[in-house]
Amino acid sequence: MKRVLMSIGTVVLIMSIFLNFYLLVLLGLQLAGRFETNVLRKGQKDQVVAVADIRGTIEAKTVETFAQFCREIRNDEDIKAVVLRVESPGGGVSASDQIYHLVQELKKNGKTVVVSMGGVAASGGYYISAPADEIFAEPTTITGSIGVLMTWPVLAGTLEKIGVEAVVIKSTHARGWKDEVSVLNRPDDRQRKHLQKLLDDIQGKFEQVVRDGRGRRLNTRPVSYTMQVGEGPDTRTIPIEEIEPLNGKIYLPDEAKKLGLIDQIGYLPAAIERAAELAGLDDPHAVRYQQRRGLLSEIFQHKATGLELNLQSLEEIQTPRVMMIWKAE
Repeated sequence: MKRVLMSIGTVVLIMSIFLNFYLLVLLGLQLAGRFETNVLRKGQKDQVVAVADIRGTIEAKTVETFAQFCREIRNDEDIKAVVLRVESPGGGVSASDQIYHLVQELKKNGKTVVVSMGGVAASGGYYISAPADEIFAEPTTITGSIGVLMTWPVLAGTLEKIGVEAVVIKSTHARGWKDEVSVLNRPDDRQRKHLQKLLDDIQGKFEQVVRDGRGRRLNTRPVSYTMQVGEGPDTRTIPIEEIEPLNGKIYLPDEAKKLGLIDQIGYLPAAIERAAELAGLDDPHAVRYQQRRGLLSEIFQHKATGLELNLQSLEEIQTPRVMMIWKAE
């Protein structure tokens, strides 16, 4: 009888553990992705300034989080203004463009939008800032970098050295272009011209986004200089004609303000004050929205040590990326 009771107790204990784990998973799924709020300044509850952060490289996850924030506040009539705290060197073209359109939607829904730039708000980070009613940058912010690049590794010659041969078979109708961006070969002149046109077309859209967003505040100026290209006997000097600040250059706030890329130099509290002023609030209630981590993520969170090489990272190496990003090449 004692053994029977012990067996029943063991089964009950195991079932209890599984049941609690199941309930924990459900709770984690319910909490994951939702936003928690922190009051930055107390005021009237019907005069809310919502502060949202956009940090790091702009990618699909960034869009997903910001879209969720927009859905949460879109129909809240108490939220009169939004301050976007942008701390980003940019990222993917499509991801940056999607956030840009979400910012426009906030304005169409009657929300005043002010950007507060952190240490870096460049390239795609500036792209998403351009439609704001006003832009604040801190005294040491790096911004600008209005440009587009495409990057991928070329392994030509490396595979042969380690005894690996890559076989590529292309469909007949696509054989001229299918591998113009390949880790196995450098693009030829015909392919380079095609890729250059793609980048220039995206650059044109980027420039139009800046012109539309900044309007008459943007102060462009022509810049001319010469640059040496090639090496050895093939070295030659070519003239360069650019329009500043639409030329990929980065700026500190003083120059950025002269060029009309930003409106004011100041920190987050100043941006909140200005957002409240533009929205006509006399006693603003500033609230910061931060995405709540899932309970399971908190429990099982770990920090990677060393370089993680997995199937996803291998896939990313092989996939060319068209980026609006400021980074060392």
